Amino acid sequence: MAKIICVTTGLTGILNASFELVDRLEKAGHEVIYASPRKVQSKVEAQGITFFQLPEISLTSEPELPIIKGKLRKLARLKYKYQYATERQAVALEQIDPRVFSKFLTEERPDLLLIDVELHEYIFKAYGKKIPMVLLSQWFSLWNRKGLPYLLTDTIPGQGWSGHPVGLAISWQRIKLKRWFTFAKKKWMSGRTDRRSSLLALAQQENFPLEMIRENYWPGPFTYAKLPVISMTMREMEFPHEVRPDLYYAGAMVRENRVEPPLKKSEADQLSAALEYKKAKQAALIYCSVSTLSKGDSRFIKKIIAAVKGQSNWMLVLSLGVLADKNYLAELPENVFAFTRVPQLKILEAADCSVNHGGIHTINECVHFQIPMLVYSGKRSDQNGCAARVAYHQLGMMADKDQDDIQTIRNKIGEILNHEKYRTKAAAMHGHYQNYKKNKIAISTIEKFIAKENI
Repeated sequence: MAKIICVTTGLTGILNASFELVDRLEKAGHEVIYASPRKVQSKVEAQGITFFQLPEISLTSEPELPIIKGKLRKLARLKYKYQYATERQAVALEQIDPRVFSKFLTEERPDLLLIDVELHEYIFKAYGKKIPMVLLSQWFSLWNRKGLPYLLTDTIPGQGWSGHPVGLAISWQRIKLKRWFTFAKKKWMSGRTDRRSSLLALAQQENFPLEMIRENYWPGPFTYAKLPVISMTMREMEFPHEVRPDLYYAGAMVRENRVEPPLKKSEADQLSAALEYKKAKQAALIYCSVSTLSKGDSRFIKKIIAAVKGQSNWMLVLSLGVLADKNYLAELPENVFAFTRVPQLKILEAADCSVNHGGIHTINECVHFQIPMLVYSGKRSDQNGCAARVAYHQLGMMADKDQDDIQTIRNKIGEILNHEKYRTKAAAMHGHYQNYKKNKIAISTIEKFIAKENI
């Protein structure tokens, strides 16, 4: 039995996925402690997992400036930054140094650290303390590899100029140049006290090899070139490409029995009414989850409600998040049920089609339940890339929330519900998903690193 510390940002997606990973590790006999800088203790402990609270991470390391007035104040501020550059850089480094995390590692001395790829301060500190670690990713491949589009685009290899090998190569170079310019501007305008410069200073302090962090595509200030990474996705859902060395696909992580905050009685009653409606009407349940879309996307919600209205053999369950408090939800068609939040796994288990924003965890949960998808990307982070993969593998369709009108949405939902190929592809991908779990790919991969450290 090994002692493993799992550290993530605590954001909902990776939090829920990591619950399944931790559960599998504990069932394999390992001791696991979960840690996060977000206040997620109640959520973690509700799953029966031991938790350690870390301090919040500040994403701003630049020290405050004194008040400078006058017409040339911008120039004077820049002059001040460089006049006191050494002192300011020392303050910036002091602010990001994760001392509590360092003490935590010293006290626990784990056999292995599973650490979120976004937690750079912790990665450098763990390296400096010689703690064996594997990076944990919730995304598909983030790296510039032959045949692979940048994850933030909806490019599909082999389709159009953007999907041509030359188009892919140009796209990567364009992105690299753009990111380089952005980081260079922040570095020089801050006097090397921006977050990326401060993190690089911490890396040097901990003797972290800088050649490992030359890539800087996404997320955050950089990714890592050589450290081992476990991705909680499936290789079978990727585009064909040359996989980065030391990248391991552990399969989608869905904890079907995860404990979630209870619904209010009124919401629980409404949910029961929705499921009874499906049963009584023999209606196809379309589950639309757009809880991470912005408040400006209420127009899309109006269109999807209108698309389902009057379709007697369809019903729509909406999970709206920040979009829930809207007047247009006051009078809904009888076959539309709107919620601020629903227990997503319970709804997906009953659903016939998922309309979602392209979040990787919702997509993985759809694969878990073999649900075909209509993906209207939220156009944030990796959502475009996830939508493109759904379309490429025919697990559903990729659409544009800003372009499709009511009739187009209705037609696409109809195609998803009426064409057997989508359900067939979803079932096949579900088979791959089950194989990861059956063959204990995640556990065997992690245990190889534990054994390697114990040699």
